[in-house]
Order: sequence, then C-alpha cells, then structure tokens
Amino acid sequence: MDIGDDPPNIVSSVGQDVTANNGTSLNGTSLNGTSLNGTSLNGSTLGSVAVSGKNAAGATINAATTGSPPWTGSTLVGSTWTGTASNGVALNLRIDSATQGTAPNTDLWYYGVSYQTTAGWSPLCGLDGASQPIKAGTVIGTWDATNANYQTSSTKFSVVCQGKSIEKCIEMGYKTFKNYTNQMQSCIRMLRADYCGTGTSYTVDGTLINVYDNVGIQADTQTWTMEAAWATNGATCIKSGIVGRWALTATTPPCLSTKSTTGCGTSWTGVYVMDEYN
Repeated sequence: MDIGDDPPNIVSSVGQDVTANNGTSLNGTSLNGTSLNGTSLNGSTLGSVAVSGKNAAGATINAATTGSPPWTGSTLVGSTWTGTASNGVALNLRIDSATQGTAPNTDLWYYGVSYQTTAGWSPLCGLDGASQPIKAGTVIGTWDATNANYQTSSTKFSVVCQGKSIEKCIEMGYKTFKNYTNQMQSCIRMLRADYCGTGTSYTVDGTLINVYDNVGIQADTQTWTMEAAWATNGATCIKSGIVGRWALTATTPPCLSTKSTTGCGTSWTGVYVMDEYN
C-alpha cells in the first residue's frame, strides 16, 4: 500500500471531488487537487503492503492480485496486515470496517483502516469533517517515492484514501483489474497537473476540469478550453496559447518549453486522457 503526502506519496492532505451525473464514477467534470493520496505518518509515508495478512482468528489470508481490488468483502474486518513505511520501518495495519461501493462501482470496497502507534491505533486516512475515519480502497502495485511512477506488482499493493487522486481515478472507472492501468496513471498525472511527470503538482485544489479518455469511460461533456493531452509520464502536449493551471501557482513547470503545442487534442496516438478547463 502506498501512503503519503503530496507528490508522490499516497495518503496525505488535499483531495479532488468528482462531480457528474453517473453516481461515484462519472462522465464530465472533476475538481482537481494536489494530493496523490492522503495523510502522512509522522514524517514518513507508507510505501507498500504485503499481499498476505492475518484474519481475525490469526489464519493467513491473501489479497487478490488479479481480477479485483486486493481487498474485497466484509469478512476482512478484523484482519491485520503489514506495511512498509518509506523509512523502511514495518507498520501494523488493521481493518476496522467495510463498505461496498455503489453503482457503478459495486466492484469496489472501502475500508476503515488503522495503523498502530505506541499510543494505540490511529485512522490511516485521517478524519473527515464529521470527525469520522476517511475510508480507503486498494489497488495492486505501488507508486515510487521519486517521480510518482506506478509500479505493477504481484506481491505488494497500495491502500488509497477516498477523495484523493488515485482513488478518484479508480472511481472514475480506470481500474487496473479491468486493464485500464495506463488510463489510471495518466488520469492521476492530469488531476494533479503533473505536466512534467516528475511527481510535482502545478495546480491548486478545487480547479474544475473536464476529463475524457481514449476508451469511452469518461465522455467529453463540456465545450471548454482544451488544456492538455496526457500519458503515463505526464502531458504529451499542451494546447497553444492557453493559460494553463500552472498560472494558478507561483511556479511554472520547467518542461513547458519541451511540450508540443501544435494540434494538441486532435489525436489519441500515445494519449490516454485529455482535459479542458473553464
């Protein structure tokens, strides 16, 4: 499981809510944000979780590595797992609650997860505005701590907090177990305005963008200004003459001069998702 602050960690600060007319997975607009996943763990982040854990009775159980998210079902409540923090320290995790996703994401499950400290157990993804634990989903593979590159794995998985970039992209339909891994990673780069593919976000939270893809999961529902086309390593091109989301921050992405502007948005060759802004 990966967990951390802003790029490229997996459980940290800000999120991006998705709005549309199709339940929790939607066609249309999304509020972007800078956080890859959720909350920090006292200065370190959770880098991965082993695919084997223990159920409430102490018997070994295995997370799924193909065909579904690693964790599914309510029988996992009470189970414990071992994660590895970014500083190499092992971290004990416990599943406290389970909730199945609603249509069209009934194939997803969300869990209340705690991690063990010297003072007891703390909610892994922090608390929401009502002081309730934020739930988390799971995805096979991990994200590296340097450039936020996705790394597939059959032995490790990531726990991803709801309301953050990774889980938002999964909820939008870009699921690894449905062979949309490239769309998922491209979506994450896009939501975070990670133009250069370095793990650095060049946007502010709450910027509304229109998202669509090359496989028809998300449709182009707006007639907004084209911003960029995206692949797994960042923006492949940026529309000529626009004022992109980097204008909202104090720093201009250093790779802008290397990005093509000619015909951006007119071809899906080498592109998985595109976005527009209003």
